[in-house]
Amino acid sequence: MITSTKLRTAVGATAIVLLTAGPALALGPFARSSGVLSDLAPAASGPFDGASARVQLVESSGASHAVLTVKGIGATAEGQTFGAHVHDGPCIAGDGASALGHYNSHVHAGLPAEISDQTEVWLDFTVSNGEGTGNANVPFVPESGSRSVVIHALPTNPQTGTAGARLACLTVAW
Repeated sequence: MITSTKLRTAVGATAIVLLTAGPALALGPFARSSGVLSDLAPAASGPFDGASARVQLVESSGASHAVLTVKGIGATAEGQTFGAHVHDGPCIAGDGASALGHYNSHVHAGLPAEISDQTEVWLDFTVSNGEGTGNANVPFVPESGSRSVVIHALPTNPQTGTAGARLACLTVAW
């Protein structure tokens, strides 16, 4: 015998399934990493000392949308643009080399490296009121693993992909 409580429970569960089976699932897997940035130049004070960041990655149809949000940036950086990229290794405070090189989709696919904003994840941002946000849309999904987003001293040079010294980073995993 179905009681009204069982019926309400069944209807409620069905409604939840129907509501969650809509467009939200069409976006594919979602990953988020956040925390205090690791200082890659601890001998000198800088605008990212004590700053925090969040990285979000959404996959859809073999492509990815990434967002980097940095908060608590020092006033000396106001109005400046910084390069930020996904790197192959994790962060180790004081050791910028531990993050390895830029994540490059061609290299991970066994192809020769091609440096562009379509083969790497570039998340440059300009500081406003102590915050910065960078976005990237790329036609690939980064391989899972422990990686990092490194903040560099300069904006990304579109011809070379370089962006100056490594200042801070956040370990990310997806």
